[in-house]
Amino acid sequence: MSIDIDQVQPGHVFEAGEGVETVEFELALDATDLAEGSFEDCVRQAAEMIGGEFLFAMPTDGTFEDVSQIAAVHLAENSRGRVLFAVLNEEGDAIRVPDRDEVGERFYGFARAFIGVLTRIRDELPFGHMEPEGTA
Repeated sequence: MSIDIDQVQPGHVFEAGEGVETVEFELALDATDLAEGSFEDCVRQAAEMIGGEFLFAMPTDGTFEDVSQIAAVHLAENSRGRVLFAVLNEEGDAIRVPDRDEVGERFYGFARAFIGVLTRIRDELPFGHMEPEGTA
């Protein structure tokens, strides 16, 4: 995975640190191997490498070209943090980091809502601090 500066849209405004975090995530994804694990496993590993938290992986809804699954990772650098996404191609053999325009507001909104629920469970509800028993 590489960033092609020629593909950056004119007028694109990068948030502070966006480029560095994206490159770190891409490098972490490059260090994973789809032949040895699932898409979700690879994204979880990459998230761990960059100090992020895996949020979810799910099939896409047909709004992406040549994408079968999407996953989200949360980087908690401040109260809101940043969300990065990874997508798996239709053949299931390549992962890449899409740009914000490709992901769209719907998936960002879903990820932000997911973060809100996790935060509330962890910080506000009494059972959020309990250790799980057994496995799912």
